[in-house]
Amino acid sequence: MIMNNIYKLFFSIFIVSVIISSCKRDGSTEPDLGYNYFPNKVGQYVIYNADSVYYDSEQADTFKFQIKEKIESIFYDNQNRPTMRIERYVKIYNSTIPYSAMSWTLKDVWMGNKTATTAERVEENVRFIKLAFPVKKSQTWDGNAQNTIGKWNYSYSFFNLPRTIGGIVFDSVLEVKQKDELSLINKKFYIERYAKNVGLVYKQVIDVESQPNGIHPDSVNLLAQFYNTPILQRIDSGVLYTIYVLEYGIE
Repeated sequence: MIMNNIYKLFFSIFIVSVIISSCKRDGSTEPDLGYNYFPNKVGQYVIYNADSVYYDSEQADTFKFQIKEKIESIFYDNQNRPTMRIERYVKIYNSTIPYSAMSWTLKDVWMGNKTATTAERVEENVRFIKLAFPVKKSQTWDGNAQNTIGKWNYSYSFFNLPRTIGGIVFDSVLEVKQKDELSLINKKFYIERYAKNVGLVYKQVIDVESQPNGIHPDSVNLLAQFYNTPILQRIDSGVLYTIYVLEYGIE
């Protein structure tokens, strides 16, 4: 009889322990919606290396520089939403002076908002919806819904994957495909990558055009050569732009 009571006691303790443990797990396990891909901590900064090429009438101008973005403060906008003041500094490449010997120059100020469903940035007075929450494969949204540029269907190419960018290893990175269009006369390819607890770590823009100007429609061979040549080898106008992370931290 005593042994039976002891067994019952131990069994009861075991059941209670399982229930408590289960409740703790249920209470502490929250779904990862992807909010950490768009941090908003004051003092956080990211330094990028930037390369751009501008084409005009087949003439190419190359520019190299570094950008530093820092969340300087949080204020409340006219909708009473917490808003990041993002200060952007620049160093222009000089072949005779290393970047380390240059001082940062304030270039402009952008803003950012993180809501329950979106991550938004105001860049050059234009608001973009950079991310949509929750982060998931089927998620699509209009990145230009808050501006007048026109509808662009953003989507996630991948997320929560390790990537090495700028020589830095990140455990969790996502990629946003903003635009991917290709025709015989133009190519538009826009992507951004974000790392958890860091933010934007990579951006690529290809927005170029190539027209068969000066080629007579009867010049079949020249037209064939034109259309059989990849567009990136016959750019008339547009821009190629890439930035990638070099350093990040909190000041």
